[in-house]
Amino acid sequence: MKKSLKISIGGIAFAIEEDAYNALDNYLKSLKDHLSGSAETDEVIRDIEERAAELLSDLLGTKEIVTIEMVEQIIKTLGKAEEITDQESSSGSSTSSSAAEHGHKRRLYRDPQNAIIAGISSGLGAYFSIDPLVFRILFAVLAFANGLGIVIYLIMWIFVPRAETVRQRMEMKGEEINFSNLEKNIKNEFQEVRKNMERNRFSGVFERVFSAFGRVFIALGSAMGVVAKVIVAILAVVFISIGLVGVMASVVSVFFGEIVTTLLPSHSGLTLGQLLATTFDLGSMLWITIPVFLIALIPFLALILIGLRMIFRFSVRGSVIFAASATAWIIAVMILAGVTFLQARSFTIRESVKVRSEITLADSTISTLRLIADEDFDHGDFNPNRIISIDDYTIARNEGMTKIVGRPKVFIGKSSNDKFELVVVKKSRGATRMTARSSAEAVTVEYTIVDNSLIISPYFYVPYNQKWRVQEMEITINVPEGKSIYLEHNMEDLLSNDQEYCLCWPDEMVGITWQMRNDKLVKR
Repeated sequence: MKKSLKISIGGIAFAIEEDAYNALDNYLKSLKDHLSGSAETDEVIRDIEERAAELLSDLLGTKEIVTIEMVEQIIKTLGKAEEITDQESSSGSSTSSSAAEHGHKRRLYRDPQNAIIAGISSGLGAYFSIDPLVFRILFAVLAFANGLGIVIYLIMWIFVPRAETVRQRMEMKGEEINFSNLEKNIKNEFQEVRKNMERNRFSGVFERVFSAFGRVFIALGSAMGVVAKVIVAILAVVFISIGLVGVMASVVSVFFGEIVTTLLPSHSGLTLGQLLATTFDLGSMLWITIPVFLIALIPFLALILIGLRMIFRFSVRGSVIFAASATAWIIAVMILAGVTFLQARSFTIRESVKVRSEITLADSTISTLRLIADEDFDHGDFNPNRIISIDDYTIARNEGMTKIVGRPKVFIGKSSNDKFELVVVKKSRGATRMTARSSAEAVTVEYTIVDNSLIISPYFYVPYNQKWRVQEMEITINVPEGKSIYLEHNMEDLLSNDQEYCLCWPDEMVGITWQMRNDKLVKR
């Protein structure tokens, strides 16, 4: 068994067989002897060692000990000192070309040797093998695009490293790193030092400034990273909270209880299925409630999952779960859309029914009618404290039955005779004219006459066996010429804004006695 040693090459520790170590040591000594007395000896040897360490790391792979075969392969790659000829300067371009053909990996650096300001354009030119003038022109053009070119240049100045060593400059150009190329490049650079000294002194000032800026930006970046983590944690908590509330709300509102009081704090009494049952003609409301439940539930579950992933950073490989959830959501949407489309025909035709009746006052000599909204009217099984309000409609639940209630609109018109008249126009929609008219006729409103007062219920009712079909009611009180009507203050919410005989708003009409005179309501 061969004896092995522990050594450090290019800052990397290796276990190496003794004969392999001797071969590598003799190789490095031969290079030093070749460069003996030259100013570039230390830099060349350091770069050769770093390159050798990289090659050894690649050759080792999963192996643990460097063998003599590996060392011989590295020496062949890097080249021996005795193989270097005196024609290095004339063959420099072909060497670089050959290296490029071997596909040596290029790295992006700033090129200070050919820099005008920071070496960004010259570094890009070396990296892409393009004349740096192309990039200088490009930056100049982008500078006129709201300063974009300047911003990009400054960012690259801060974050792109500068090619400080010969090896970095060779990587920038894509040259193969071996002994021959290193020695040639170092000799050439020593000749260029005097030419570039003044230029480097000029750009060095900017380098120090932007190096400081770079450190500031790095510090700011670290701080922003911490802030970003806090924001992500907060968003995760928000997502999880919204998801949990949404899941509970979906389950409770669809199946087990009342409309969620946290979302509708003043309303209660109906589940979502009961609410939808007031509109849809279906044998089972599950065709509606199940799709609605899935449409709401799946996104909330997704929010919870996203929040948990943001906090715990676990990966989810359940593509099957995702596909199944997405498919279920799409199917639910399609079912709901199909059912809704089929039910839409129940709203295609609109019909109205008009009922006209005289208002007979107890004293026929009284010429003023008082119009009052009955806030204390006996609503029977309608409990206004257990309702859900939707636009001008309310929906009440009582003893297992759902009742739809709406607000009538009240107009003041002119009578064609000397009697007060009550005209009620009821409107509704349906799949046919017959069903629309039947639905309109079923709507009722309660009122009573006491002395010279007409007391109207502030609600009209849709019977229990009727569905919501956009029922409407218009109540017109016709006043004879020369007679008057007094509107109580509680009529304000019932009065229509569109009054034919009085160009007034409802709040301007209440609390006043109006007389019909010459086809116009005037104040008395």
